[in-house]
Amino acid sequence: MSYRVFARKYRPQRFSELVGQAPIIQTLQNAITTNRLAQAYLFVGPRGVGKTSTARIFAKALNCVNGPTINPCGTCDACIEIAEGRNLDVLEIDGASNNSVESIRTLRENAAFAPARGLYKIYLIDEVHMLTTAAFNALLKTLEEPPPHVKFIFATTEAQKLPATIISRCQRFDLHRLSEELMAKHLLDIAAKEKITLALDAAQALAHGADGALRDAESMLDQVISFCGTDIQAKDVQEVFGFTPRETVRQLATAVFQQDTPTALTLLLEQSNAGKDLSRLLTDFIGFVRDLLVEKVSPTSDDSFFGELGAMVSTEKLLALLEELGNAEGRLRWATNKKLQLDVVIIKVIHLLQEVSLDDVLAALTDLADPHAVKQPAPQKLKPPIAIEVKKIPIAPAIEKVTTPLPASLPSAEKADVTTENRPLSKFAAGDERQGVDGAQRLSVSLILDDASTGTTQPIAPAVEFGKGSNPWTPVAEQLASESRLKFGWVASGKFLEQRGNKIVVEFPPSCEAQTETLFWPQARKKIQECLSKNGGMPLELVAQFTGEELHHETLEEEMPLPPPPQAAAKAAPSKTTPTAAPPAGTPLTPEALASFKNDPLIQEALEIFKAEIISL
Repeated sequence: MSYRVFARKYRPQRFSELVGQAPIIQTLQNAITTNRLAQAYLFVGPRGVGKTSTARIFAKALNCVNGPTINPCGTCDACIEIAEGRNLDVLEIDGASNNSVESIRTLRENAAFAPARGLYKIYLIDEVHMLTTAAFNALLKTLEEPPPHVKFIFATTEAQKLPATIISRCQRFDLHRLSEELMAKHLLDIAAKEKITLALDAAQALAHGADGALRDAESMLDQVISFCGTDIQAKDVQEVFGFTPRETVRQLATAVFQQDTPTALTLLLEQSNAGKDLSRLLTDFIGFVRDLLVEKVSPTSDDSFFGELGAMVSTEKLLALLEELGNAEGRLRWATNKKLQLDVVIIKVIHLLQEVSLDDVLAALTDLADPHAVKQPAPQKLKPPIAIEVKKIPIAPAIEKVTTPLPASLPSAEKADVTTENRPLSKFAAGDERQGVDGAQRLSVSLILDDASTGTTQPIAPAVEFGKGSNPWTPVAEQLASESRLKFGWVASGKFLEQRGNKIVVEFPPSCEAQTETLFWPQARKKIQECLSKNGGMPLELVAQFTGEELHHETLEEEMPLPPPPQAAAKAAPSKTTPTAAPPAGTPLTPEALASFKNDPLIQEALEIFKAEIISL
């Protein structure tokens, strides 16, 4: 007798032998037991999960000599003929080669005749999605109202190609991919029956490579036995099929997240020279990044390796990484030089990890501010590209223009002259190299006010004072502004009006109404709602009104005197706590003044944080 491969030799012959499809088995057995048999069944699923095997077992259950029964004997003539595909009452039709309307017309004519021996005449059409539109239309009426002795069983891997009129006339069963644990156990059972030593990690490697298809796993086991005989280890599986060990995937992930490009490229070269499947390597790496993302969002594992890598990268960067790797996987499938494509992909994802996001910039700017300073309103959240100009606003001669709203009345100690020149001290790009490009939006951030007369630093007062007395808005505004001045400093411009049940009415300046998409962005609104509800002890909702008083720069300039002449200002030596001020616009810089400005501690700290340089003054 000729040799039979494992995929045929160990094909399920009873419902109990089907692997991993328990809900479908239970439904079919209950239908047989209660005699609730439909006229048509549709089995959908990927390759190798048991669609055709389930259809044949179901046909046996209906036409067995003891049937209909949920346990076909497998020994009667009907069961044997159905298993071998030669039963006259169970007709297996290949939809790919019998897809014409003439084939369906012949089927309809033969369906009128009674079965030869069994209870039912069963038409099993595999890959039914290959039928033509005309063939489907010819089948519709017979499928909906067939003769009592006729049953249709369809199998397909692409249900989306079937007309809705066909699907609606069938009971649909979706067979899912099998888990690696189930497939590994099944392979170990086969190895035991064949008297073959199969290591557990080798069975797991085969199951992982089969990607949920049990038939593929059985065929791979057959192949690796031919390679190494009756003793199979994991290294044999990796050598035959070019699989990458999980430890190698971890080494690649470590190199990528540590931004060690030479190590990552060297590892790829080693895998390519060893004949490994680079497409499988990329797929495994994507799966590893996915597992790392899930673990970072919802920690459930005790693996310290995931914890160490997760601390190196943010959730946003992991999402961007998965998107880039997913796009690359599709391109690599059709690439002629996979090594070149994979090298480029790894370099791109490392570069992506090196980029600075806008949130990173805002967080770094917030850390630069005085932690004891009272928070001031921040300008609206802008869309990239954004060039951020960090401004110090000393109340002293030769200072910069105030580009963010300031209080109408400042403490007497802080009243000084402010020029109207806007000269940025330094520019930092928000995550790209487009800083200073014409048309790029700019965000001016005023940090602190320096009192040159006393040599001390005074905080900026809130732009709009809160209403007197206790109210539910003031603590929320202070809490949000203390967490992030640049993200939530603007909430201080709101004035509490009243509380209507669970609604808090807050009044904002009319200028905020045109900025609702940027100020009241979804995450900001959610954060505000959470703080209101937590502080109020009950679910509270913010209702914004844009009827408050507007603060204009003209009013500020009228109330504040002009600065003294530069010559007079030069006589006053700056204190140790006063940062070096930029000279007025139009004044040429001496080499000494330029060096003093560049050596300012705050400027040096900002340049170091953002890896930036001063382009022009």
